[in-house]
Amino acid sequence: MSLRPVWTIQADNTFGALLGYIRHEWGVTAARSFHEEVEHTVDLLVVFPEGGILERAELGIRSIPVARQVRLFYRVADDQLIILDFVDVRTQRFQRTRGNPP
Repeated sequence: MSLRPVWTIQADNTFGALLGYIRHEWGVTAARSFHEEVEHTVDLLVVFPEGGILERAELGIRSIPVARQVRLFYRVADDQLIILDFVDVRTQRFQRTRGNPP
């Protein structure tokens, strides 16, 4: 059974900001490649939702890499794959998202 992807406002905003940053720093081709990688990852997750690492078991939150420095955080609820956010793994925010103190 495939899930229906649903993006939170936070995920949509972060994704847009990442695309803008990549486009500014590395150009349109790199931004397009990142966009395609995210689409491909979401397509895989709707079919194989347990493909990501279980980060916060108590909340059902998983993550999966979409770039060397960026992980997509998501959870499954009913028939939905809820895209929660994108987080740079080099930041303290990543450690907090994983439930680890900075």
